[in-house]
Amino acid sequence: MTSRQVDDSQNNSQSGSTQTTGSTVIEKEKPAEVQEVLPSEPQPPPQKPWQKVPKALGIILAIAILAGIGYGVYRLFFYHPEPEGLFLSGRIEGYETDIAAKTGGKVANVAVREGDNVKPGQLLVRLDDSDLQAQLQGTIARVRQAKEVLVSYQQQLPILQAQLQQASVTTHQAQQDSEGKVTQAVNALASNRADLAAALANLKLAQSQQKRYVALYAEGAVSADSADQYKNAAATAQAKVEAARQTMRSAVGTLTQAQATLSNTPIKAAAAVQIEKQIAQAQTQISVYEQALLDAKATQAQTQANLNYLVIKSPMTGNVITRNAEPGEVIAAGTPLLTLVNQDKLYLRGFVPEGEIGSVKLGQRSLVYLDSAPDRPLEATVTRIDPKASFTPANIYFQKDRVTQVFGVELTLKDAQGLAKQGMPSDGRILIPAASQKRV
Repeated sequence: MTSRQVDDSQNNSQSGSTQTTGSTVIEKEKPAEVQEVLPSEPQPPPQKPWQKVPKALGIILAIAILAGIGYGVYRLFFYHPEPEGLFLSGRIEGYETDIAAKTGGKVANVAVREGDNVKPGQLLVRLDDSDLQAQLQGTIARVRQAKEVLVSYQQQLPILQAQLQQASVTTHQAQQDSEGKVTQAVNALASNRADLAAALANLKLAQSQQKRYVALYAEGAVSADSADQYKNAAATAQAKVEAARQTMRSAVGTLTQAQATLSNTPIKAAAAVQIEKQIAQAQTQISVYEQALLDAKATQAQTQANLNYLVIKSPMTGNVITRNAEPGEVIAAGTPLLTLVNQDKLYLRGFVPEGEIGSVKLGQRSLVYLDSAPDRPLEATVTRIDPKASFTPANIYFQKDRVTQVFGVELTLKDAQGLAKQGMPSDGRILIPAASQKRV
């Protein structure tokens, strides 16, 4: 039944039962036909339980149901609970590297400026190399000269060795030939001496016969022809003796010559000795110029290395934070020219109270939150814990905090993702197991 129907029935009952005019109440009865007709009117449907709830309460219940559904969806799809752990704050820091020249010189070019990102092998600074280029040309000429002289002696050595071998063979042959000639001359002289002795014996016999036949001829015992025959035989024997003597003298001369030739063999051996000296000298010169070539090559390599030192390249991936030299400046060896910070090894430096440092260990997983990207924490690892406690840094302004002992901790970022920069204030969270947290 609607509220309007309830109001109409109440009005009808009031008008049908009583009617007040002044002080008199007049009751009127409904006609009989009306009373009979009323029960036949359509009755409203009975109300359900929730339709009896007030309208405002229903709205509140609907809102609560929607809120519950929304919270469930949030918890299921969007809620990421903050990981538990030990919280600390600090700044992003990096390992700085001073780039310096190994040798002094005049700066010819500086290829980068502050804020530039550099890669390994990238050109940073170039120094003037005109003096070293001249030195390099001189060392190259020395290397070439040493090579040429060395090759000359190396080519001469086989020739001298061949001459020595030939001289040795010649000396040996001459020795044998001279000895053979001396032996032959000695034998010939001995034979000539024997011939001379035979000739002398024949001469003596012929002279004896001549003397006897001359005496017999004088006595008339033999004819003059017989005496002349023995006389001629004696003269012939005398001639043979003279010939034998001459032959012996010739044999003596031959022997003397053969002996002289034999005595000249050491002279020929001296020629071989002289060649041996030349070979030794050539070998010495080869050693000298081999060393000279090595020295010249070493000087060339050193000069080339000094030239390479004039070209300074980046040893790492980093960012230029200072530039201390400009083209035209003359610098000394070891003077810092640039300062780079290693972008691959950035870390958060913070402090942990002394009472909580016991739960921190090297290698623990951590998260670093940057102000520029608070919803994208960067993975990090605890890489350093100070071995000694210190007081809280002076930039903490409350005395009760300044007198607290803390341990410095470094959280090294695994991948800065180009977001972290040196000097940025950041927050960190060291993820500590729940059991360790309860003990703390």
